[in-house]
Amino acid sequence: MDILANLNPPQREAVEAPDGPLLILAGPGSGKTRVITYRIAYLIKVRGVRPYRIMAVTFTNKAAREMTARLGQLVSYALPELTIGTFHAICARILRRDGRAIGIEPRFVIYDDEDQTSLIKRSLQALNLDPKQYAPSSVASAISAAKTQTLTPAEYAQRSRSYFDEIVGRVYEHYQKQLEASSALDFDDLLMKTVHLFRQHTEILDKYQSRYLHLLVDEFQDTNTVQYELIKQLGGKYRNICVVGDPDQSIYSWRYADVRNILSFERDFPDARVILLEQNYRSTQKILEIASHVISTNKQRKPTKLWTQNEPGEPVSVVESYTEQDEAQFVVNEIDRLVEKGEATLADCAVLYRTNAQSRAIEEAFVRYGMPYKLVAGTRFYERREVKDVVAYLRLIQNSNDNISLLRVINVPQRGIGDTTQARLTAMARSAGVSIFETLRLMMPSREKEAKAQPLFTPHVSKMLESFFKMIEELIAKAAEVNLVDLLDLVIAHAGYKQYLLAEPQGDERWETVMELRTVAEEHRDLPPPEGLSAFLEGVALVSDVDSLD
Repeated sequence: MDILANLNPPQREAVEAPDGPLLILAGPGSGKTRVITYRIAYLIKVRGVRPYRIMAVTFTNKAAREMTARLGQLVSYALPELTIGTFHAICARILRRDGRAIGIEPRFVIYDDEDQTSLIKRSLQALNLDPKQYAPSSVASAISAAKTQTLTPAEYAQRSRSYFDEIVGRVYEHYQKQLEASSALDFDDLLMKTVHLFRQHTEILDKYQSRYLHLLVDEFQDTNTVQYELIKQLGGKYRNICVVGDPDQSIYSWRYADVRNILSFERDFPDARVILLEQNYRSTQKILEIASHVISTNKQRKPTKLWTQNEPGEPVSVVESYTEQDEAQFVVNEIDRLVEKGEATLADCAVLYRTNAQSRAIEEAFVRYGMPYKLVAGTRFYERREVKDVVAYLRLIQNSNDNISLLRVINVPQRGIGDTTQARLTAMARSAGVSIFETLRLMMPSREKEAKAQPLFTPHVSKMLESFFKMIEELIAKAAEVNLVDLLDLVIAHAGYKQYLLAEPQGDERWETVMELRTVAEEHRDLPPPEGLSAFLEGVALVSDVDSLD
């Protein structure tokens, strides 16, 4: 009874619910993690269920640690026997124990995203496919989607609908063979292979089904197809499946999470008990009302009505601005007003934005106003890789002796000018006492006899170096003729930088950041060349040099 003392009626109903399928729809701030941990403690202390027979699955390692810590306060003696972890961690344990049945050695290694991308590049090269034409990140994403549907390479090939699908199918087959040869699994394999193990060896599935009398799943709205299949497999015997989630909080569709899992649970388990946790402990009533109005237009959702006993709170203000500069100035003015009135200190104020590109105007407003700020959990606009790449091109155009900028962009996008070539160029420049760009000039065919130098690079590398040199020389000439915006557009076009970014993960957002940089350049459009370039680079240097607040 001590376990139930601090629960509200719906939470208590969820904790005390009898055996059978249980769907708990829990709004934000309604205590869903508390309900899962208290239900586990209730099953052990009141219902007498052995901890050995309980599995709790979380979405992240952090959530698993939090659940373990909470249970340590309630039933610390039970922790060694409980199975608590993420889908991936639990499946890895299962495969190490029983994976030999499908040819998986217990000492398999797990490849991360970087390993996966590297192996896909090798597979592309082995199949004589150009990684520039078939971006490894795009191929990796397609393979991940296939594994989420538990499709083997052969099954994927049968479903191909386009030429790109056919290419992915060939790479997928080769990639999977390389994984097997290395006794390796990627993260998607951990889930897919466990499903295959259970499908092909019912005696192994029966062992786990018989062991786990109760299966509890947190953040169920973020499960994907293969994870839902695992839940149904593991809970198929006793059907004591308790899932907790909120369709309104499903945010991982880019990881192939399928909100329909939570919406179809009642169809798959028609006898499921459904409990709503609608009392919010985190927010004011005004916030909840606004959130409810916003989310109410969603079609794929089960209606819930959040409420709270907290204070009503301040009303929400909506301010419409004509430009991003006006918006940034409003933010600065509002913070200044709050501080002047003594209602807040600078440290009390937080500014949230939706995409990285939006921070630029706000940061510049803070710098102009002399208002100290700190960018939290992110990279300053002018320190982002894509911004630094484009700015490095422009710096090199303004000053061809800028070796740092040259080395940053000489192989961005990739031109086959690797670290070894760059190191050799740097050594040659140092030996001759000139810049790297001047070293390239001396290597050009027309100067070869004059320099009396023997070719130091392969024909392909020499060709790439010549191409890069000529591109920069052409852009230097253009910088004296065109305005800054047109020059920036030429840099992006000549370098192929847009295609390079869009082929990367989160490429759309990175390209959006470059377009935000172009918006900054627009402010210097009317200055004559090359004055606009100089003013722009000076402004960038001053803004990016602001120290972060301690």
